[in-house]
Amino acid sequence: MSDDQRREPAAQGWPGPVSPPGTEGWQETAVHWMWTLLPSTWAQYDVFHHQPLLLARQADLHIQAEIAGLRHGWSTTRRDLAQAGMDPGTVDRTLEVYAVEGQRLRDLDRQLRLVTDALVRDIRQRTHPHG
Repeated sequence: MSDDQRREPAAQGWPGPVSPPGTEGWQETAVHWMWTLLPSTWAQYDVFHHQPLLLARQADLHIQAEIAGLRHGWSTTRRDLAQAGMDPGTVDRTLEVYAVEGQRLRDLDRQLRLVTDALVRDIRQRTHPHG
C-alpha cells in the first residue's frame, strides 16, 4: 500500500503543528509537538526519544496533572486568596486565567488523544499490514 493510500485525513481538532497521519514524516512532527507539551527536563531521559507512544503517555500524564492542579486551584482560590487579604478583583482575574488555561489544556488533551490514536494505528498497520 502506498503512502498516498494510507494517508488519513486529519481529524477535526488535529494539532496544527503535526502533519496529517500517513504523510511522509508525520510521526516526526508528532514527536516534536509532543516534546512541547512536557517540561524540558524530560528530554534528558533517552527512552522517551525512542518510543513515541511512551512520550505520548508521559505528555498525557503531565496534562492530566496540570488539569488536576487547575481544578484544585479553582476550588480553593476564593477561600485561600480571601484569607490572604487579596482584593476580589484579583481573585476574579485569577479565576478567569484558570478558566482560559483549563480550556487550553482540555483542547491539548483532545489533540494528544487524536495523535496517540493515529500513532497506535500506524504501528498496528506496520506490524500487521494485512489485518
